[in-house]
Amino acid sequence: MVNIYTLDNNLRLVYEKVDTVKTVSVGVWVLAGSRYETKNENGISHFIEHILFKGTKNRSSKEIVYEIESIGGQINAFTAKEYTCFYVRVLDEFLEKAFEILSDLILNPLISPEDIEKEKSVIIEEISMSKDDPEEILYQSLNDLIWKGETLSYPIIGKETTVKKVDRNKILNFMNKRYKPENVVISVAGNFEEKLLISLCEKYFGRWKNHSESKSIDGSKPVFKRGTVIKSKKSDQAQIAIAFEGFGQEDEDVYKLLIVSNILGGGMSSRLFQKIREDLGLVYSITSFVSTYRDVGTLIIHAGTNPKNLEVVYKEILNQISLLVKGKLTPEEVEVAKQQIKGSIIFGLENTSSRMSNLGKNMLLLNRVIELQEIIDTINSIKFDQVMDTAREILTKEFSVAVVGNKKEINGKIFDQRIVAK
Repeated sequence: MVNIYTLDNNLRLVYEKVDTVKTVSVGVWVLAGSRYETKNENGISHFIEHILFKGTKNRSSKEIVYEIESIGGQINAFTAKEYTCFYVRVLDEFLEKAFEILSDLILNPLISPEDIEKEKSVIIEEISMSKDDPEEILYQSLNDLIWKGETLSYPIIGKETTVKKVDRNKILNFMNKRYKPENVVISVAGNFEEKLLISLCEKYFGRWKNHSESKSIDGSKPVFKRGTVIKSKKSDQAQIAIAFEGFGQEDEDVYKLLIVSNILGGGMSSRLFQKIREDLGLVYSITSFVSTYRDVGTLIIHAGTNPKNLEVVYKEILNQISLLVKGKLTPEEVEVAKQQIKGSIIFGLENTSSRMSNLGKNMLLLNRVIELQEIIDTINSIKFDQVMDTAREILTKEFSVAVVGNKKEINGKIFDQRIVAK
């Protein structure tokens, strides 16, 4: 059973007791990501994630990691477009150590100018690596296209020009705006005693104060843009991504779109894989997936192929979509897709870390907990006609295309057709 406890400073604790394990995962989720940055700040959320591990008033960088690893635990962090998460997984007997380290990391960071300068070099190297990866280039180009003019287009890692300008004052100013209790969720999953958990949360995070008046979630709903972008990159393959405007995480219709996506390219039995990989032999991999943010989302089809086969692959993708929206779909396909999605969700929640992540993300972005049974019931309730309606609603609109490859070998005119024949 999932429970919620709110501290006096409005920090939310969400937790799920799992008696069958001997571990516990604790995550501190902060409403800080590239979506909440200005153009000049781009990359600062990711930079903060790095710099907080460089030392606190009580521990060196090495001691932060050693104190967790010496008790058999794991500690790490990651930054996304809408949040930053710092997390620890330990044996259940070390729950207090997890809270002690995480609170020290976030509430007592040193943020020394020397460490900032060192970390700039590390992150700039990370940016350079991403420029060598065709898939990284593809998805950043797609984001730049579909979210043009929106902060959702900003790369999480930032840009070299903005990273070079990071200093201690910028970090402290951003943390003052974003790192505050009302913007934070602590999520816990695993084996623990409830009263102890609440007391530890109060002990280590209860005195944290809100110092800023900025809203928890800022900005209006981003607008999805249509078009084509082709980026030249020397490669034996051409990478292509097709993006349709979808639904946000807060919209229940996203589950219907998951079924549509699964039927198209969700696995080895999917239409795109069977036709373009198995029958035609034109790709090694082709996939379709749904990407969601709080209030907007996309359905993306991604494939890599020899540039000379790109036109055939593109036309066959459109053909398969056209067959779907014209009603060439069976109730059995829908049921199989529903089972695959339920299986994927259940498999994904079989350890305390993934349960902790699910709780934290939903509580932070949606201010509610979506329990597993609620998701299963929602998927089970979806009817065949609703899947067809969703397919026609989403897949018949103009979409966007991003391509990365040797530009001389790519006929850009084929992408002038960006509406599927009904």
